[in-house]
Amino acid sequence: MTLRVQILKDKFNQSLGLPFKELLPESVIRQAISELKIKYKKRLFDPFVTLWAFLSQVLDTDKTCHNAVSKIIAHLAESEVEVPSTDTSGYCQARARLPEKLLEKLFNSSARNLEEKVTKEHLWCGRNVLVIDGSTVSMPDTIENQQSLSST
Repeated sequence: MTLRVQILKDKFNQSLGLPFKELLPESVIRQAISELKIKYKKRLFDPFVTLWAFLSQVLDTDKTCHNAVSKIIAHLAESEVEVPSTDTSGYCQARARLPEKLLEKLFNSSARNLEEKVTKEHLWCGRNVLVIDGSTVSMPDTIENQQSLSST
């Protein structure tokens, strides 16, 4: 993992509340929900809070639902909302209700937005890299190998 990624991951792990609220605003999630015609009830664990907590949970070293609910409680403590219990069942049920198509749409939308911000100095040899598989083949440049290549 690069140092920049590790620093960002550490920052999210150390933050209280739901740091993804700043990176993935409610307006963006609301637009995706509207476009996909997803219906939901206004609850404590609505799609917004649940998604922000889930993204934090995935990146956190403590991936427990209890830790995710603790982050939600910290987030709610900032506002004048009644703080829920530390029981994780409501959050886990809400997480299971998150439609996969919503996650896919938000991922694709975020990727497009990031790609639009890429400048020429961020490109590899002036090109967009679409896939890197990490495999290579290396052979000595011997006469025998050259002959076998020319015969194929």
